[in-house]
Amino acid sequence: MIQEQAVRELGVRREDPAYRNGWEDGRFGPAELFLSNSNLAGWDGYRERLAYYRGHRDGRRVREMLAEERPA
Repeated sequence: MIQEQAVRELGVRREDPAYRNGWEDGRFGPAELFLSNSNLAGWDGYRERLAYYRGHRDGRRVREMLAEERPA
């Protein structure tokens, strides 16, 4: 039951434009410190900024996992 709720919340989160934008920036954007990321300031409310941050974190995680899989 808890797992089902987590899956539903993740699905709703991925529909959020702020989350999607953050995910794309984290996955494909320049590898820079998050503190110097000017895209975060483009979101008005704290919920949008939090969604952007979570998306960025998840996108960055995917980038790092794929980089580890490539042979050197």
